[in-house]
Amino acid sequence: MLRVLLQALAFTGIAAANPWRHPNRRGCELLSQADADLLVKRWTTTLTQTDSDLGNSTQTWDYLLADEFKLVSGSIQTLQQMNVNGNYTIYDGKQTYIANELKYGALYAGVHDLDIIIGCNRVVWYWQVDSVLEAIIKVRGVNIFSLNGEGKITQLVVENDSLAFAINFGANVTFPAFG
Repeated sequence: MLRVLLQALAFTGIAAANPWRHPNRRGCELLSQADADLLVKRWTTTLTQTDSDLGNSTQTWDYLLADEFKLVSGSIQTLQQMNVNGNYTIYDGKQTYIANELKYGALYAGVHDLDIIIGCNRVVWYWQVDSVLEAIIKVRGVNIFSLNGEGKITQLVVENDSLAFAINFGANVTFPAFG
């Protein structure tokens, strides 16, 4: 019992001496809710292909993304019929991401924030899209934005209801019989 107590105290001391830290900051300075809301607002304009306060989608991505930006998603890999084998990287590099995303144009309409949660260097955005392309099946998902010391997005994890996306893209989905 004493050993468990000492281990707990040691862990507490380590945690207190080194709280959640951003690698480029002396301490963990949480983003403000206004910072997170603005990030999500700007990101949403790139999904709907509308201009943000930074300009068009290319200008917005150029401002928001770090050069080493990486998009990671098992959901997107599933939609692309890729072998989901533990490497969930979709795009590696800011310019690669921008060039590929510009091919698609506006896919989404009716993007809603369901929740925005902030941490030291992360923003978690729980969202809903009312329609993808012309389809009307609502899709929900989560984006996790990781930011560097300059506030640029270094990684974006996207996970969503990929079955709803697949149906919206015209895929024939056969559901198993349960019961």
